[in-house]
Amino acid sequence: MPVDMKAVISSAFVNMVKQKGIDKVTVKALIDACHISRQTFYYHFQDLMEVIEWSLERAAKQKLAQSLEADTPEEALAALFSSAFENRTLILRLLDSQRREQIEKLFVQAARTYLRELVRNRHCGLPLDCAGAEVALDFCAFGMVGLLFQYCAQGRTDAANLAAQICRLLPKRAEPEKNDAL
Repeated sequence: MPVDMKAVISSAFVNMVKQKGIDKVTVKALIDACHISRQTFYYHFQDLMEVIEWSLERAAKQKLAQSLEADTPEEALAALFSSAFENRTLILRLLDSQRREQIEKLFVQAARTYLRELVRNRHCGLPLDCAGAEVALDFCAFGMVGLLFQYCAQGRTDAANLAAQICRLLPKRAEPEKNDAL
């Protein structure tokens, strides 16, 4: 089975960031940890920010697949938040860097993509036009990421409670009308 070099690089990067923070991770240290050449690294990624972006996109795709299997929106969001809270150290290390603004944008974009695909695949039937849907996606992505960052910083990790609170704020889906006539 061929080695997924992007995954190897990403995993080593994540471990290094957890240990010493992003500002102390260099391409040289990363290639040494992976036992690869500089050329191999640059074949797969342009720079360290692209490693972060790829890692977030991959995590969002995995969480989306898990969320689509959930029975309720609360379960889907709880799974997402649980994963984030499990990776609290990594998230805080990423945010505690000189690249915080870029990293926040990557988190929002990953959340936006996750939410768009979740809505698209769950056929939520929200009564929004295209422009309204885009604004709603931005609003929800920024809000979700902001809450996630706040909860991680505070050490709060009750994912099920947070998911339930968020779902109470969302409009309820219209139930199919029941035909009472026999």
